[in-house]
Amino acid sequence: MRRLAAVLMGYFVLAYVLPSMSAMAQSTTEPTTQANAPAQAKRPAKAEWITATAPVDKAIAAPETDVSTQPTPPPELPEAETATPDGLRAAQAISSEPAPKVPDESEELLAIDRAFAESLIANGPLKSYGALMSSEGVLHDASGSSPAGAAGAQARFSTFPDDVTLDRSPESAMAAGGSGSSWGRYVIRRGDNQLSLGRYVTVWRREAGGWLIVTELAAGRAGPQAAPAAGPLPRRPPSAATRPPATTAPN
Repeated sequence: MRRLAAVLMGYFVLAYVLPSMSAMAQSTTEPTTQANAPAQAKRPAKAEWITATAPVDKAIAAPETDVSTQPTPPPELPEAETATPDGLRAAQAISSEPAPKVPDESEELLAIDRAFAESLIANGPLKSYGALMSSEGVLHDASGSSPAGAAGAQARFSTFPDDVTLDRSPESAMAAGGSGSSWGRYVIRRGDNQLSLGRYVTVWRREAGGWLIVTELAAGRAGPQAAPAAGPLPRRPPSAATRPPATTAPN
């Protein structure tokens, strides 16, 4: 009986003590698991670090680009300027419109002289020179100088025969700041006969009426077919001014 009672007492003790010990074991393991959780959370970071520092296969590595060989991008307008339609139009104008061409006075003067040469054939030298003579313009040749202005054209070409033409051939011009000169060749013809041929230099000035002749120097010689030509040639124009006789100062 005593043995049976002892066995029963042991059984009851074990039934009471074992659940308590199990609960205590669970309470002690939960903090340990919670304490170990951060360490386990850091494992991916360690794996990432290992992956980042692992050697890179050269076969799959991206090629390095040389910054010095890359093209320089065009300058961009600020967002505040390109946001509006006016800014967009300004950006297009910068890239598409060519720079304005500065007028070349030399080319302009050469065009004037060529138009003058055409007028000499169509209208004759008297009208052509009279329309382009400056008020101070003077014509010079081997025979002398003409009066100034339109009177010089009248004195030089008033007796120019109607069947004689003055063929002017401009070669070049140079001008800047509203003044310049042009030069070339000329031939005086009657039909197919060359009565005279030579060269000229004309000085021009831009005035209220456009480009006008300030002075002209013509130098020529008789043509190879001048002898058979019949009829008068232009007379010698009067000098612009008569020189006073030289006087000797009294002692």
